[in-house]
Amino acid sequence: MPGFLIQRRSGRKREAGGLLDFPTGTWLFDSDHPSHCVYLLRSGRIQLASGREAIVDYLAAGDFFGEKFLLSPPREDQVAKSLAPVRVSAFSRSELENLVQQDPRFALRLVKNLALRLDRHEERIRDFVVERAERRLARLLFSFLPAKAAAGWVRLCFSPSNSELARTIGTTRSRIAHFMRRFQQLGWLDRRPDLWVRCEGIREFLEPTSEQS
Repeated sequence: MPGFLIQRRSGRKREAGGLLDFPTGTWLFDSDHPSHCVYLLRSGRIQLASGREAIVDYLAAGDFFGEKFLLSPPREDQVAKSLAPVRVSAFSRSELENLVQQDPRFALRLVKNLALRLDRHEERIRDFVVERAERRLARLLFSFLPAKAAAGWVRLCFSPSNSELARTIGTTRSRIAHFMRRFQQLGWLDRRPDLWVRCEGIREFLEPTSEQS
């Protein structure tokens, strides 16, 4: 059963932004255990969800998350789960306010990162409006390619299950299975068991002018 982040209950005094380590499968917060900090992901991978139904983002090192606790009243619908061993820095409200006031570079880094997440979410909303589910899935897989992937077969940064993919693009597991078989038949997706993508193939599939039979 996944564990939960419990340092806020331990009574231990820690430094602002102190490093915390958690194993794969830890729920750092959810609606029953809401966030009391803003986190900076130092290493590992985080899955961010809205409730238990919709996965809204996959985070990598350098991303901030947990910021909804700053709202009034706090929003308690987010779920953050580690997909690999993670290391985070945790900042309370007062610690974050002090850092933002005292360190303009940190403040700019925080704002830029949240703006990038907002941009990803706006692009996801656009996809729900204008793209078919099959292309939404392909675009999601493309977003999992490592930054320096250029050609040939590349292992994706994430290998979500069909259920997780369905919760991310808003369809059913059976449709995901159908699309994944089609991508394998087209020759640009493989499971070994992790997900691998042939860069040239997925780029050709996503070309606006490409004909999809």
